Amino acid sequence: MQELIETPGFEWALLVQVAAIIGFILGLVLVAQILTSQKVPSATFGWILLIVILPFIGIPLYLFFGRRKFHSQVRRKLKLKLAEHDSCHQHEIQSLLMALGVPASTKNNVVKFHNNGQHAFEELVDLIENAKQSIDIGCYLFGKDASGDRILSILREKIAQGVKVRLLIDGIGSFHFPTKRLRQFKKNGGEYAWFIPIFQAPFNGRSNLRLHRKMIIVDRERIWSGGRNISDLYFDLGDKEKAWIDLSFTQQGPVATCYATIFESDWLFATGNQTQKLPNITRASGKGQSLVQVIPSGPDVKEDPLPAALTSACYAAKSKITLVSPYFIPGSGIEQAIILAALRGVQVNIVVPQESDHRIADIARDRTLRSLSDAGVNIWLVAGSMMHGKAYVFDDNIAFCGSANLDIRSLYLNCEVMSCFYSKPDIKWLTEWSDNLIEDALRYEGQSTSYFKRMIEGIILLVAYQL
Repeated sequence: MQELIETPGFEWALLVQVAAIIGFILGLVLVAQILTSQKVPSATFGWILLIVILPFIGIPLYLFFGRRKFHSQVRRKLKLKLAEHDSCHQHEIQSLLMALGVPASTKNNVVKFHNNGQHAFEELVDLIENAKQSIDIGCYLFGKDASGDRILSILREKIAQGVKVRLLIDGIGSFHFPTKRLRQFKKNGGEYAWFIPIFQAPFNGRSNLRLHRKMIIVDRERIWSGGRNISDLYFDLGDKEKAWIDLSFTQQGPVATCYATIFESDWLFATGNQTQKLPNITRASGKGQSLVQVIPSGPDVKEDPLPAALTSACYAAKSKITLVSPYFIPGSGIEQAIILAALRGVQVNIVVPQESDHRIADIARDRTLRSLSDAGVNIWLVAGSMMHGKAYVFDDNIAFCGSANLDIRSLYLNCEVMSCFYSKPDIKWLTEWSDNLIEDALRYEGQSTSYFKRMIEGIILLVAYQL
């Protein structure tokens, strides 16, 4: 018996049994965690299926990608808490957002939407060149092209003038940006940080969480934001035929304080200084007429205020809804709200690119588009150029614009920031911009599809949470 125990075969069998027991227990723990987490149903089912069928693959993948909120990390990342403002007007969506922890809207803001990419770049350059004290840039993609080079050049000039400059870029979105340029930027006196670098602590459960916010904050008084990254594609500076259609805007006034606070929280997290307190940021003043409410969303926000606001706005709409997004996988809650709005007689327009830059996302959206089309929703396909803008307009009552796409990743995974506009001129501008897209767009015609294609769509939807 002693000789049997000492044989190598017995040792391997024992190790396999121990590993199986540990894997089974860990699988049960993770499945329990998935069932109690706030995930969309397809994501919940997809993770459980993978862990049960292929535990040695599913468990590491879930530890690497799966957790949506920062959990233990959130205690180290400063919980995003914006300065509260007194409500300056009454609105059901504002009340909902305030109940979910979003501060009330602020008045006296100046808002300027950009007519095109060239206008957006001119406004960005003008904003940076007129900085007096500080420039804070947070973005997903910083291009190694003419636009990126121009902005870096201006930043070096501002550093030489004594302006404090900080650059925060996403670990995946800007993965190909040359590190040597960043090192040179630091030598010149600037500061930079990566938001969750791709090669860092792979099993802490937040490697799949991205910084998708686009914020350029100058002197904590003026901001440049929206859906554009810093790259030629977004500014019409290179090949006009390849330039993307997008949306961005500048704002000045109290709203800038909210953006500055969001950036500070992201910066302290990225630089490993989460134990520090957020600095007190003096509320900026303004002389404009716009009512604006800033909506952050992501793993550093306790609830999910953005999808809640969009869903509620769909139910509250009376005559018209227009949703413009480059990717369209909104999840069952928003999808059902859109369908019910259309069935009760609301004119619903959805504007998406005919073909986006992500083929898998296009396949994943087809099932939803067919369902919406059957319910009477008007679906429009923008042909010729990639349409990357995000604008969500409800009647002449409220509009949203910013960085978040109408897909599950943006709504539930990424760190995003949107501005909610309550003033008639701002809502009118976004309405006219959306209507102009529709004028030149192709109408989507839902067609019957094969069983094989529907099966592929279903499989892709199981992982749509990660797209």
